[in-house]
Amino acid sequence: MRLLGRAMLASVASLAVASAGAQPVTVSGPAGAVQGDQIAIGGKLISLYGIDAPDADQDRQCRAGNVFYGCFSNAKRALQILVDLGPATCADTGERNWLDVPYMICTIRGEDIGLELVRQGWAVAFLPQSDQYETAEAAARAAKKGLWQTGITFIKPYEWRERNDRPIFAP
Repeated sequence: MRLLGRAMLASVASLAVASAGAQPVTVSGPAGAVQGDQIAIGGKLISLYGIDAPDADQDRQCRAGNVFYGCFSNAKRALQILVDLGPATCADTGERNWLDVPYMICTIRGEDIGLELVRQGWAVAFLPQSDQYETAEAAARAAKKGLWQTGITFIKPYEWRERNDRPIFAP
């Protein structure tokens, strides 16, 4: 156990040194879903670049007809299913959210996790940051997948944060 702790400490230290330099940081390992658009690898919190998934406080706002749907819970579960296929490899984009959490592009088995979440309809393209997933979002919406299913109503997460006077680039 002590050896594992030292290895993790060395890994975290090397990440800190790498992030201070000009070299982009890559993080790999088993991942866990923290939110619908955030994962943790070895204790390092990572925001997925270019996508946005419902925030925890949106669960009771999101509805299927007159019933609470749980958009946050469903998005987080979809991400957990994907990362369980791991390990994940994440490349730092150099961007940070307002809490200094890095935005990274993460893959599992060579497949972009963010793209897959948008394709499944559990995340949206985070247009204030990038339009690279806009086509995937349009396809998910047309196919009525995930959050785009008939009868589900929700507000895009970044619009939700803006309406509630929160930073758009919040976790």
